[in-house]
Amino acid sequence: MAENPRRQEGLQRVQIGLTGLAGVVLLVGLANIVIDKARIADPSAPPAAVPTLTGNAAMPKEPLAELGVQPAPEQAPIVPDLQPDPKLRRPMDR
Repeated sequence: MAENPRRQEGLQRVQIGLTGLAGVVLLVGLANIVIDKARIADPSAPPAAVPTLTGNAAMPKEPLAELGVQPAPEQAPIVPDLQPDPKLRRPMDR
């Protein structure tokens, strides 16, 4: 008789554990459905990358140089210290 209440308590713990596990699986499934629905784009909305240039506009050759962010190749300064020594016969790093 002493084993019967202990067995019932064990079965009750298993049932509670399985119920909790099923609840977690259900919540994860519902969260996945909500996230998938949120990722679907609205068909009436324009695409994410809409071209802003018209067909007549020519693409700039150096867009960064025109913005002043990067010097154009013809304006790049030459640093004399970085030029190799013409008198050097063999590499110095060996």
